[in-house]
Amino acid sequence: MRNPFTKIFQKIYCMSVPRRNSTSLSDNQSYPQVCINASSDYRFFNNFRRNPIYNKILEHASEEQGKQYLQLISKDTDILGAINNFKSNDDYGNPRMYVYPDVGEISPSTLRYIKVLTDLKKYFHPLDNLNICEIGIGYGGQCRVINSYYKPATYCLVDIQPALSLAQRFLDNYIVNSVLTYNTMNELNQRDYDLVISNYAFTELPRTIQNVYLNKVILNSKRGYITYNEITPKEYNSYNSDELVEMIPGARMLKEEPLSHPKNCLIVWGTDA
Repeated sequence: MRNPFTKIFQKIYCMSVPRRNSTSLSDNQSYPQVCINASSDYRFFNNFRRNPIYNKILEHASEEQGKQYLQLISKDTDILGAINNFKSNDDYGNPRMYVYPDVGEISPSTLRYIKVLTDLKKYFHPLDNLNICEIGIGYGGQCRVINSYYKPATYCLVDIQPALSLAQRFLDNYIVNSVLTYNTMNELNQRDYDLVISNYAFTELPRTIQNVYLNKVILNSKRGYITYNEITPKEYNSYNSDELVEMIPGARMLKEEPLSHPKNCLIVWGTDA
């Protein structure tokens, strides 16, 4: 049965959205609404990873991109050996999955999360006992993959409230090693995390919002991993990669593999490798 409070929650949220400016490319009325539906209606949750509106923002990795991610993952035999733990990410939301050699059926988006894990292992190993902050968390898939391999002390998930609600619904289906916290931008306190992660999300924000995250989290964090892309409209005045590397102490620019757009790159700091 549909949750009787779902329509009331949706109506209240939709009435409030036009009263504020968008804080990111994904913070529009349709994407947050899908997150609300998925977090408050179990039938919608069962298929949210195939929703066409959701797929414009997330879960749009192709079968071919999955092959490229798998080629990179295969270089780390330890992580490849734990593939069945990661495949549990696909137990919820009904993602599009494909059969890959020696791995079996898995979604290409989950393969991307695992590929990011191989990068984190390469540059920051180990992640055990670290205090981690992720900016822009999707449905919590990256958090769950990391917690399937490492045991971070705490993991702070940061996003708009509808996305946080969806991530909590997803992650509540698993035993997670970290103490999880869910925060919007304004709920964050300024603090020094051991590691901050943001896959595309931070670089899709307007500069005014980026400055909040820089001052509260990024500039205070010992280590960092940002997947940079350059797709924001001109009026966002977002920082470019050179500006971010100049601002963040010890930051350096690396190639994104596989390269998903000519201007994409990784920005990392505090690395072991």
